[in-house]
Amino acid sequence: MNEMNALEMVASGKPAQPPGLGVWLASLGDALETEKEGLCPDGKELSPIAVVGSGRSPTLRVFGELDRALPAYAQNALCAVIFDGLLYNQAELRNHFKGSLLHTANEAELVLQAYLRWGEDALPKIRGLFALVIWDGQQERLLCVRDRLGNHPLFYADTGRAWLISTSLEVLAHHPRVSAGINRVVVVEHLLNRLHKAEETLFTHIKRIPPGHVMRVSNGSHQMYRYWDPAPPGAQVNWLREDELELFDDLFTQTVKRYLELGPAAIYLSGGLDSVSVAAAALDSDCRVGQPPPWALSLVFPHPEANEEVVQKSVAQQLGLPQLLVPFEEAIGSQGLLLADLEMSARLPMPLLNPWLPAYRYLGLAGKNRGCQVILTGGGGDEWLGVSPYLVADLMLALDVVGLYRFWRTNRRSYRLPLLPASRFLLWTCGVRPLLYNSIVFSGLRRVVPKLLRDWRRQRQRTRLTPAWIAPGTALWREIDERVEQTTQRPQFPKEGFYLHELRPAIEHPVMSWELEEMFENGRQMGLRVFQPYWDAEMVELLCRTPPHLLNKGGRSKGLVRQSLERRFPHLGFERQKKVSALNFFTSSVLKESTCAWQMMGGAPTLAELGVVDAKILSANIEQILANNQTRQAHRIWDILVLEAWLRTRL
Repeated sequence: MNEMNALEMVASGKPAQPPGLGVWLASLGDALETEKEGLCPDGKELSPIAVVGSGRSPTLRVFGELDRALPAYAQNALCAVIFDGLLYNQAELRNHFKGSLLHTANEAELVLQAYLRWGEDALPKIRGLFALVIWDGQQERLLCVRDRLGNHPLFYADTGRAWLISTSLEVLAHHPRVSAGINRVVVVEHLLNRLHKAEETLFTHIKRIPPGHVMRVSNGSHQMYRYWDPAPPGAQVNWLREDELELFDDLFTQTVKRYLELGPAAIYLSGGLDSVSVAAAALDSDCRVGQPPPWALSLVFPHPEANEEVVQKSVAQQLGLPQLLVPFEEAIGSQGLLLADLEMSARLPMPLLNPWLPAYRYLGLAGKNRGCQVILTGGGGDEWLGVSPYLVADLMLALDVVGLYRFWRTNRRSYRLPLLPASRFLLWTCGVRPLLYNSIVFSGLRRVVPKLLRDWRRQRQRTRLTPAWIAPGTALWREIDERVEQTTQRPQFPKEGFYLHELRPAIEHPVMSWELEEMFENGRQMGLRVFQPYWDAEMVELLCRTPPHLLNKGGRSKGLVRQSLERRFPHLGFERQKKVSALNFFTSSVLKESTCAWQMMGGAPTLAELGVVDAKILSANIEQILANNQTRQAHRIWDILVLEAWLRTRL
């Protein structure tokens, strides 16, 4: 698509038309009275593939495109199960129920047997990547389950007459019985990078099942609860010993092998530790499953700080991988990064989060053209191989000066960050400030003068942390203030320590769930299955048990893979490699392209119409940022334009 066509599509608010690969819709109740009420985003009808229940009892119906991949389905007289995804422990469950199952039983039938045997206690026994729906007609109970880390999305809407459930947010948003109204508060929180509730989406009436959670609907009400937790608050941690580190290598190889068995594969290969470790594991003897070597799909960034071409070529050559090296300009197209992002955002069920996704989609489709069905990435390595900087607060609390210095030095040796800002972030933001906030003084203030403290916090949010272009409105501001108060309350000195306490955002933060949903939807639109071995629940369980000094083994971050990669590729400098960042390339691209995009989009009238921004103040602010080349504000422009492009397809 050329530049003008891309902008015309975004500027006109042309509806998104994703192909809807493998979409399905489940309904409990009577909202789907005719087949025509279940529609895909592209206008195709969803035909019923299974129905259970009759008479006045609630009826579970499953709708899907008959010419597309459908979820596994099973039912008996009073119970029905929909299973969409991968079931890791099929063999274990087949062996357990071998006397009561045919050898051709699908995943849903295995789950059905497990539920009949153990009830809701079966849910922690189901391992894999999945979205799961169980209707227990005898108990009149609906269970909607999302896999442990949320690799599969699951959304729902309560129409008052039925519960509608799908892995596709788009299907629910286009359903005639579901209001597609936009949640203005979540829009504001998204623009300001503030935390919103885990269940919320940008649609007021469509919610998500958070990762590792079950929604139980019974007796006209619903309850959400977590069925899996890799690091329960306050629980004793069974820390991994150094002589047990081989468990990591074995589990990582097993995880990569599991995905390679699904078909011809490709790997998004950068020059960083995470994706290189995935590529190396894919070539280990235990992972060779009769498939050809995976393709190495690599982007070549033009910016010198982000260019890893030498390492990418060397790794692929030494591993014997066929490689496709694509210059970033070719992958992104002639319209440039910003316009490509706006076009993609308009086509997604939620606004784009990953600015590099259009380029990686180009790579993915190139891999598909070469016969690949599966793509592996190094995603999750930063979250789980690294050490949370909030370890600093624990070290300060323990007066461990030596440990504090070692951790500071490890970060200096592992990341390309300016000395003073990096040190301030570690020592103040992640050390002194959380200790002060959880101190006896602040705890006493919260008890003695709670209203004064609350008013001070609200005033600070409005004057210092909220830009002037956020449109004021009594009802909207009141709700925002109340939510700020709810999300800023923290316990006094968490029993498990700040380090373990700060692992929770990686499994509970709604943006993390959103990112996984974006990856899943992008794979669905490409017709490919995309997996992240580091974002696997069994890997996460092990890495949560790995103490920080072993994660930083050797005095640098990601020590679990760094040293083995250094031995395997001794001339590529992995032992001394620092984290490569494309931030400066992103910033310069956005600032260079924003003037044209802002003018051709006509600003952000949809956001203004929604009552979220003041158009006049926002335009003046954007002009000032561009005139003064304010690099630290480039992300603001990107966030606003990407959200505006998405909203135009909705309003």
